[in-house]
Amino acid sequence: MGFFSIFSSNKTANEQKDVVRAPQTLHGGLEASLGREFFVELADENDDMLLYFLQGTGWIGANTTFLKKMNYHDISDFNRENESIRDIFLNESEEIFTESDKSWLDYIRKYKKDGYRVSILDKNSSDVIMIDAKAYQSKLNSRVYVLHLKDVTDIYKAEQKTKEIEKLKTKFLANIGHEFRTPMNGILGFVDLLEHTHLDAQQSEFISMIHRSSKSLMTNIETLLDLAQLQSGRLELSNEPFNLLPLVEMLSYSFCKQGKEKGIKVMSFVDPKLPHELNSDSKKIMQVLNALASNAIKFTPRGGKVIIEVKLLKRQQNGDCSIGFSVKDTGQGISEEQIALINEPFTAGNQADERLGVGLSLSSGLVKLLGSDLRITSDSSGTYVNFVLNFKNSSGQNYKMMPKKKVKVLLLDQSKIEEANFLTIYLRAFALDVIKSNQLDEHVYEDVDALYIVANQNDSSWILELGTYFKKVPVSILLDENEKLQTKLTHLVDDVINKPLLPSYMAKHLYAMNNIEMHTEKKEEFSIKDENITALVVEDNMINQRLIKLLLQGYNIDVETAANGLEAVQQYKKHNFDIVFMDIDMPQMNGIVATKEIKAVMSLGAKKTPIVALTALSMDGDREMILSEGLDDYLSKPLTRDKLELILEKYLKVHV
Repeated sequence: MGFFSIFSSNKTANEQKDVVRAPQTLHGGLEASLGREFFVELADENDDMLLYFLQGTGWIGANTTFLKKMNYHDISDFNRENESIRDIFLNESEEIFTESDKSWLDYIRKYKKDGYRVSILDKNSSDVIMIDAKAYQSKLNSRVYVLHLKDVTDIYKAEQKTKEIEKLKTKFLANIGHEFRTPMNGILGFVDLLEHTHLDAQQSEFISMIHRSSKSLMTNIETLLDLAQLQSGRLELSNEPFNLLPLVEMLSYSFCKQGKEKGIKVMSFVDPKLPHELNSDSKKIMQVLNALASNAIKFTPRGGKVIIEVKLLKRQQNGDCSIGFSVKDTGQGISEEQIALINEPFTAGNQADERLGVGLSLSSGLVKLLGSDLRITSDSSGTYVNFVLNFKNSSGQNYKMMPKKKVKVLLLDQSKIEEANFLTIYLRAFALDVIKSNQLDEHVYEDVDALYIVANQNDSSWILELGTYFKKVPVSILLDENEKLQTKLTHLVDDVINKPLLPSYMAKHLYAMNNIEMHTEKKEEFSIKDENITALVVEDNMINQRLIKLLLQGYNIDVETAANGLEAVQQYKKHNFDIVFMDIDMPQMNGIVATKEIKAVMSLGAKKTPIVALTALSMDGDREMILSEGLDDYLSKPLTRDKLELILEKYLKVHV
């Protein structure tokens, strides 16, 4: 009967007229020339299932595809066997509580325009088929609804296959990460221990190179793993409070040293007005900035320069602010064709000498994840990469602005123009009024509160001339890192500012010059005062077990070890430890099962021992998964002293 089942014998003539009129009027006078049979045939030839609903009456028709798949002769058969269309669904994508088929149709028409997923049993083949249901309401007759049931079984199977592949990829990446991090933990850990032993100059140099190379390898491994997670949509952002300024300052100082070793001038401007506290994913922000600076230094030849800048662009009264990040270099450019491939890392970076590789591709993806875009401008003279991030509810400020004083920056060495410019930028960033000059004459001290000199100490001409003028204001000089003030200048110069220029150095100088007390957090040497602290280290890798034991013993902690979870449970039953460091992936009994058994033992006694995961599982979501299984805290490998000390201070209540 097919489409003609739309005309049920129990329908009134007016209702039948309303239903018929919709397709006829839809195309104006087209049905007059093609005939009603054309539209009937069009519906019945549709491979998708179609049903028709009339408000106040119910289901009044269905096309041939539906009737054949569901083994009904006509719509009357369907209505006799089912009180609702939802009776034929095996499963629905969500629970929708509706009183009638009309309200259900209205719901999916309004809220599920892309399709509402259900499953149906094909009565001919007995196969379960997946359906996307969509509902439409006639614009010509609002009482008429069309329910479109599209078979998406093949798509569903493909989606399930993709999900299965993604699960396998996730597991593979987790295993790869674990296999890399475990030996790297041993390498980096023992190198760190070696650095604290008595080494001669050459040994120290070699160990330092091993350390840097190992950290570089670890960075590259993490970049590849993060990129794989990013491309599969599994990389997520954290949102925790942090202070951006010291992080960028440390990064800038590190790259200044690297640049000096390579013969590259690296300069940075880190805005002293940056808020003291921001909320975002600091690790990923610094990962991007590190990748951009590393790329710039790598592809800038000796004699070139790299400029790193982090500026506060605007800040509102409610704390919302925008911060700009940029890296500029005079190195090898990037072609427009390469820039266009930034989101295709395994196509773009196919040569070792090409700038656009996985580092910049990951940076682009991370910046998008952070809600911005990575902008690249490049030509034969160099490359400029920048991005802007917006932060909500920032608070505080790292440094006080100086009173509105007027100072002069006197440039007496034309080879140091850039240094003079950066000194000027920093002074102005602290709200000082700066006059720039390259004229040394009798007016040098007039109308200023302080004088800053950028010059060569070995050039006696300016020193002799300056000495002939009566000194009226404090004088400071900008020198290279570790450069000492020559004796002949001690009577002229009151203070020395050593490069690299950084906000903390400038603040210390300006506070001293203006008699302002500088509050700094004094970092005490960490130590454990209690001589009876005991720890259990559960680790199946003997190298890492030895490393962690040595590190803890360095804090005067008595350490017992276990090679697997089974041994750990047995050890804990014999001794009451103050803290347990638990590896997760181990033979015989893994760390999660061992933790649950130890917690069960704990419940019988008064002492509650913190169990800290110490694991190479560090993919996004691993920390949350591990903590949800009952562990008290989480440390990822490679283990560092800073990470370890935070845990010891947190759980052993150490105050130093």
